[in-house]
Amino acid sequence: MAVHRGQMALAEMLAGLRSSRGLSQEQLAELSGISVRAIGEIERGATRRPQRETLRALIGALGLTPEEQEAFARTARTAPPPDTRRRRTAVRPALPAPVTSIVGRSGDLAAVLRLVQDPPVRLVTITGTGGVGKTRLALEAGWRAASRFESVHGLDLSALREADDVPQALAESLRTPDPATLIGDGRWLLVLDSFEHVAAAATTVATLLAGCPGLTVLVTSRSPLRLRGEHLWPLAPLSTPDSDDPAGLAGNPAVRLLVERTAAVRPGFALTGDNAVAVAALCRRLDGLPLALELAAARLRTQAPAQVLAQVRDLHGDAVDLADRHVSLRRTVEWSTRGLTDPDRRLFGLLGAFSGGADPVDVEAVLGAPPHSLATLAAHSLVTVTERAGCPRIGMLDTIREVVEDQLTGAGDRDAHAGHFLRLVRDGDPRLGDEQDNVRAAIQQAVDAAPTLLCVETVRALTKHYVARGRFAEGRRMLTGAAGAAPTEQARAWAWHGAAVTANESGEPEVALALAASAAEAFGADPDGRAATLTLIGNAHKFAGRYDDAAAAYTGVLDQARTMGDARRETIALNNLGALAHDRGAFAEAIDYHAAALRRKRELGDRRGVAVAQLNLGAVRNDTGDHAGAATLLTEAAATFAALGEPGSEAFALALLAQSQAGLARWDDATTTGRRALELARRAEHAQATGLALLALGETAAAGGDAGGAARLFREALTFPIGLPDQARVRAHPAMAADR
Repeated sequence: MAVHRGQMALAEMLAGLRSSRGLSQEQLAELSGISVRAIGEIERGATRRPQRETLRALIGALGLTPEEQEAFARTARTAPPPDTRRRRTAVRPALPAPVTSIVGRSGDLAAVLRLVQDPPVRLVTITGTGGVGKTRLALEAGWRAASRFESVHGLDLSALREADDVPQALAESLRTPDPATLIGDGRWLLVLDSFEHVAAAATTVATLLAGCPGLTVLVTSRSPLRLRGEHLWPLAPLSTPDSDDPAGLAGNPAVRLLVERTAAVRPGFALTGDNAVAVAALCRRLDGLPLALELAAARLRTQAPAQVLAQVRDLHGDAVDLADRHVSLRRTVEWSTRGLTDPDRRLFGLLGAFSGGADPVDVEAVLGAPPHSLATLAAHSLVTVTERAGCPRIGMLDTIREVVEDQLTGAGDRDAHAGHFLRLVRDGDPRLGDEQDNVRAAIQQAVDAAPTLLCVETVRALTKHYVARGRFAEGRRMLTGAAGAAPTEQARAWAWHGAAVTANESGEPEVALALAASAAEAFGADPDGRAATLTLIGNAHKFAGRYDDAAAAYTGVLDQARTMGDARRETIALNNLGALAHDRGAFAEAIDYHAAALRRKRELGDRRGVAVAQLNLGAVRNDTGDHAGAATLLTEAAATFAALGEPGSEAFALALLAQSQAGLARWDDATTTGRRALELARRAEHAQATGLALLALGETAAAGGDAGGAARLFREALTFPIGLPDQARVRAHPAMAADR
């Protein structure tokens, strides 16, 4: 990695002068009144031009000769200014790429593009009945407008049912806990699809628009959001032919779509004098609804237009209420399932229990047999099979899924689906990061109709699942629901406990304390439950800044653990007391507690516990300036977490290790470690590790002379839940000041 010589000259000079006088960073900090962190940043090259007062304090503390003073000051004055050049990369929309042409929508597309590309227009909502083509139009507009925006991002809301889940879904989609900060003043286009399922989340959109002046939101919904400044674009079905004249049919939008989609599955199919009347009648009978036409095209693969028309007439009858197109579409979907064999219908109904798509591995597990009928369902355009991360993914349009759930999905399907995914939660299956919609559906089914699935093991695993993924609001809601449905007092107690944990993690310590009281009452005399609840109470007090109350709770756990000979709980209490001391700046006390926990874990042969203690101890040593000692501890911890298959914890340890390496001016190592930490953290959805990795990479970028790149990394780091000291350090970094 290239590092500017002027920058490194100052860093090396200070480190050399300090070492020549036999001073540690801590001792120099005490003599000069400058913080250990500030001294470390100068020696790492993160601070290029220290303030004049800082230079005077260091010169006095080091007792420099006049010649040394002049050289030191000259080196600081001649350090290069930060590189503030901005680089912009080409925009590729974070939207599904259209795989078919858009037919008959040129006027609608032009209108929507005019709206979203007009800066004063902030919110555009495409409305219309199910199956009319809202999603397809929005995707086309997003791709075509991409060059006018810094970023284009889409979010499918069809799998959500609670408005409270929208902020979390958006944060996960953007890979940041704070979308508003990430978007900032940037010119962004956000495409929100299927908003009708979470209509109450309109306030979330309003808040985002108010805080991000360059943001435009394009929504698809069956009804308006009813927000101030909303521009509506009602989308009607494709126009249908007025006559059966073959000469005029070819240009009709509905006919064009039907013929084009049929030709895709039946090569050589075309509009002819023989089939024109039937094709025109079929388009009229299906009301010009694109989804209905596409389902009909799947049937036309093996049947003549006249045959399909006869089936549709039989389904709808002669008195079709053309105003109620949603009913017409439902009937068309139902018609599309006719002719399926029993195994086909069995699989189709089972797929209705899945939410947000399905992995064939899970479908086979729930079905109890290979899903051989999948090809048939795909051929009828009833499901889609796409690639996601190199694996097949079975999907179903939301409109079709509604009909399937009503008509074919039984309670047994939902129970089997719920049992399977709750079992995966208990097993800690790594694929669950991509299956949150199915996990949510499984919990809801258990709460509503299958409470026996909510055993103690499952409830405790759900708490770990939600905490590990940072989905605190949803976790609290789901675990509160589980507490109301749990079949045993113990399961109910652990559900209340989990709800309290997620409430505290989401920044609501008073709510957490109230939920903890419910948990304590349900636990009764159970020692494990009592200790867990007391620990939680300590965590809540700590979050609220009531450190004495927190210390009292943790000490109570420690005393109880030692009285009962519970070594595992003893080490947890020691770690908590160490973390509390760390937060209070009592570093020596924190080191004592964490070192005691580390010794106890080694005595117990607890490999993972040893790694956790090493991580905690390494974090404290980093803050005291003992980067070499921290690096040794964190290297061992990261290796253990890697061997245990815990990428999130490994990422956390590596992010701290990158900071240790930066503190030792091992810039190449810090960059490599930071990049690996960031890769793992994002893959594991570990928000805090992501922020710490970005912070470390920002420091290495600044050391390499790329102040602009450092500022971008620092700004992104601030959108993640890093600690208050780290936030303050980032905001005070010269790269941030130069970028303003």
